Amino acid sequence: MNDRLKQTTLIIAGHGSSKSPNMGRPARLHAQWIKDQNIFADVRTAFWKEETFLQHALDGVTTPEVVVVPNLACSGFINKVVIPREMGLDGPITQRKGQTIHLCQPVGEHPNLAALMAERLHQVMEDEQLSPNETTVFVVAHGNPDPDRPASHDSAVMLATRTYSHFPVQAILPAFLEEKPFLKNWEKRVSTPNVIVLPFMIAAGTHGARDIPEFWGLNSAHNKKSTFTKTANLQARLKPHPDVTSG
Repeated sequence: MNDRLKQTTLIIAGHGSSKSPNMGRPARLHAQWIKDQNIFADVRTAFWKEETFLQHALDGVTTPEVVVVPNLACSGFINKVVIPREMGLDGPITQRKGQTIHLCQPVGEHPNLAALMAERLHQVMEDEQLSPNETTVFVVAHGNPDPDRPASHDSAVMLATRTYSHFPVQAILPAFLEEKPFLKNWEKRVSTPNVIVLPFMIAAGTHGARDIPEFWGLNSAHNKKSTFTKTANLQARLKPHPDVTSG
């Protein structure tokens, strides 16, 4: 297997943003960490909305195999339509000029993800000395108001359920930025004195850095606990967890 990987190029594919320079940073850090392990022949990043663009991701790649890993939370429009279209892929496996290109499922659908979320949750609760019976957790995802695109909703609901199985608290609930149940209505769903937010956001964009804190009533002067009577811990995005990279 090691010999095969030494002849494989890994491409971490993400959304990117022309407006938010931090959007692609986690993917680049992710790629650099993997590259430093000297496992693959090469490790690259490519994005839909910023350079290096997806349509140029394969330029100059000469290895016999290429693995494309979407740095996304769920298998939705970007993974199923945008990445194949922009990269000229036929599906999960593309054969082209003696080269085999593998398109994987997004990192957000990895089966070990719930265990990592539970580990992060346990860490926060220990640091804050919170009781599981007095704590409600929100797994916050982007969501999509289009009923024909349920991927974000379904992934968040499943992740909340699986995380609870690893580390049960009073409740672990899904919440969304752009569909019901909305995060902005979080207080109506809570009866516990403690609340923790686990953003299901892969990239360090405006949703995790600005939108979620604003919905929660946080500002630069209160970057951790809200001014509400309940304790609101805004935990870091999933992406910085080291096992997301090493896994």
